Amino acid sequence: MAFFDFLKQRKNIKKTSSKKVVVNDVEYNYVKLKSSKSLKITVKDRYKVRISVPYFLSFKDAETYVFKNQSWINETLSKYEFNLIDENFKTKTDNLIIQAGFVDKAVIKVKFNKVYFTYPLNSNFYSRENQTILKSALKKALYIEAKNYLPKRLCELAEKYNFKYNKVALKAHKTRWGSCSYSNNINLNINLMLLDYEYIDYVLAHELVHTVEKNHKEGFWALLNKIMPDAQNIKRRLKTKTPII
Repeated sequence: MAFFDFLKQRKNIKKTSSKKVVVNDVEYNYVKLKSSKSLKITVKDRYKVRISVPYFLSFKDAETYVFKNQSWINETLSKYEFNLIDENFKTKTDNLIIQAGFVDKAVIKVKFNKVYFTYPLNSNFYSRENQTILKSALKKALYIEAKNYLPKRLCELAEKYNFKYNKVALKAHKTRWGSCSYSNNINLNINLMLLDYEYIDYVLAHELVHTVEKNHKEGFWALLNKIMPDAQNIKRRLKTKTPII
């Protein structure tokens, strides 16, 4: 490679730098990228805000911009409040035990299919640290409940409506409630255990129908409506639900 070609290549490399600021448990991540043309604020979740900063602006300029838009940021952050877990939160089979105790920081213990989450007695239950560890505890609890219920229920519906599938796997997805591969392997979201049983049956039936119909065309809905006449109504209501973990 010629020397001037090397310099040209180096010149085209996008320079990046970042700065993190934590305010009231919310992490503001300022990211400089040479390709950025304007300041942009993106609220990632309840605790994370990303600010894309043009390379020609300073972090001080970006912080001033964030200050001017703080009302919008706070309003947007508040929309994620539903993702916080309440102190009285219960799972379907009550296998998540939430309790305050004399501990230095939140801890998780699993015993006899029960998941115990203990947080410091005088701490803020809704702090980022407590909620993060609590969600890890909930994930363990949901996996236990999902393992005990979902494969069995899927098998019952498959036998009842004469469907055949290959394998079933349990995962924690952020968006999808379930999926079915072309080889008829079915993935189910453990967050299903936080929904009413009619939603669970809808998702299971939905994926079973995909073992026959690999798209969402007329044939798919005709078959799903045949075994679940209220499918379209349940589908609309399911769109208002969001996985917690």
